[in-house]
Amino acid sequence: MIAALILVLSGVMMAQFAVFFWRANMIATAAQPISETLAFAQINLGQTANLQDFDTVAALSKLCPSIRMRSVSLLAVRTYYRIIRSLSQLCSTVLPQGTVWARQEMAFCTRYVAVSLDRRLVSNQAYLAALRPY
Repeated sequence: MIAALILVLSGVMMAQFAVFFWRANMIATAAQPISETLAFAQINLGQTANLQDFDTVAALSKLCPSIRMRSVSLLAVRTYYRIIRSLSQLCSTVLPQGTVWARQEMAFCTRYVAVSLDRRLVSNQAYLAALRPY
């Protein structure tokens, strides 16, 4: 009985560690600078990014395939964004501080998708520039 309890608790702790590690990596990636290649989209990537900004960046990410580098799957970020958006709508009446936190998390998601799109665009441009002399 105690062994089963220890196994369950260690599994829960491992899952919690995995989620926190993934979120820390997402925030670290979102903190990286973005080049001027995304200036054409006129996207707000600050702390006040709104719902349309995430949808715009996600749609642009679908339109831009990766030529050389391994494409980053955005399924986890989209799922996290949808969960946080639902929490934001739920907390808007009950807990206003939760809404502020949720908007900040949604801004991190938007920024993460924008950074991954920017990396993809820069990689594609470098690859095409290397092909030009041929």
